[in-house]
Amino acid sequence: MTRALTGLTLVAGLWAGAGHAQGAPTPPPPPALRFSGDFRVRYEYNTRGNGAPNFDREVVRLRLGMTYPLRQDLVVRARLATGDAGDPNSTDVTLGSFVNDLSFSLDIASVELNRPRWGLVGGKFSNPLLSTELLWDGDVNPQGLGGRVTFGKPGGVTGTLTGLYFVVDQQVADTGSDMAGAQVAVRTKAGARWQVTAAAGYYDYRIRSLVNAVAGEDIRGNRLAPGNTAYLSDFNLLNVLVTVDYSGFGERFPLRIVGDYVHNSGANDLNTGWEADVYVGRVTRPGETRWRYGYAVAQTDAMLAAFGQDNTTLGTNYEIHQLAVDGVPIPGMLLTGTLYAYRPHEAALRQYRARLRLNAMVTF
Repeated sequence: MTRALTGLTLVAGLWAGAGHAQGAPTPPPPPALRFSGDFRVRYEYNTRGNGAPNFDREVVRLRLGMTYPLRQDLVVRARLATGDAGDPNSTDVTLGSFVNDLSFSLDIASVELNRPRWGLVGGKFSNPLLSTELLWDGDVNPQGLGGRVTFGKPGGVTGTLTGLYFVVDQQVADTGSDMAGAQVAVRTKAGARWQVTAAAGYYDYRIRSLVNAVAGEDIRGNRLAPGNTAYLSDFNLLNVLVTVDYSGFGERFPLRIVGDYVHNSGANDLNTGWEADVYVGRVTRPGETRWRYGYAVAQTDAMLAAFGQDNTTLGTNYEIHQLAVDGVPIPGMLLTGTLYAYRPHEAALRQYRARLRLNAMVTF
C-alpha cells in the first residue's frame, strides 16, 4: 500500500506571485490515479475423516485496488474483490453452480492521513495491527477508525502505538457491536544479524447482538449462551506477538521465527491460544523459494472466531500443523503449495483431517 506528489503546486504559486511577463503559469499535472491488483487460482483437496467422502474444488480470487493521492500525505483507497460480501474472512469463489457469474464487492474504502510521526485512517481499511492469522485472518479489513504514533530513531529502538475502533455490527437502539483496542510494537537490532520485534495489544469487544451473525461465517465455533442469542463468553483479548529475524544465512535465506499468544479474560475457561511459525528463504526475485512450518492451538473461546483464520473447516477449537513452500518462477507470479493437518482440540474424537492447497497468483 506509493504515495507521491510533485512540488509543482508550490513552484507555480511562486511563479504567479512574481508577476512575470510570460503569461499565466502552466498548472501542475493532476495527481496520479494508481491501480494495482492480483489474481489467484487455487486447487484444493480435502479429507473429512470419520468415513465421510473426500472432496476437491477449484477456487479463484480477483482483487483490483485504486489509490488516489489528494495531496502528498492524504490518500483515498478503494478495492474491489470477489467473494461473498457477507463473509469477512474470505474473498475466494468456488467455481461451479452451473457457471454462474462471479460476485464483487468493496472490501476496502478508506481515507488515510500519513504524517512522519503519526497517521489516521477511516472507513474500511487494511488491518493496521501486527498479527498472525491466530486473531486476524488476512482477508479481514476492519471498519471504523484507526490511528498510529511512532517514536524512536532509525537504526536504534523504534516503536509504534496503534489504536483501533472497530465497528463490528451497527444497529439502532444502542444494540450494535464494536471493539476498541490498542497495540504497542517495539523493534530493535540485536547485533549485526538479528532484529527483534515485540508487540502487545489489548482488544475489548462488546458484542451486544447476534441478530445479523451467520453461524457458518460469523459464529464459527464460539460457545453460545442458552437460546443462542448471545455468546457465552465476553471477548477481552490480551495478545503478545514476538518476531525474530536473522540474516546470517545469506541474502537469499533470511530466517524468521514468529510466536503469537492470546488470552481471553472474558471467558471462564477454554480461553487460550498460541501459534508458532518458522520461515526460511524469500520470494522477491525469480528462482527464489521460501519454506514455512507452523503449529497452532486455539481453545474454543480464546478469540472471536468471526475474524480468525479460515484456512481449515475449524474456526476455533483446533490444533493445526502447516507446511508451505512458495516460489517465484517469473516476475509477478507466485506459486504456493500448502498442506494443513488439523483436528479438534477439545473433542472425544480427535481424528486428523488434511487440506492441500496449490495456488498460482499473478500481481499487477
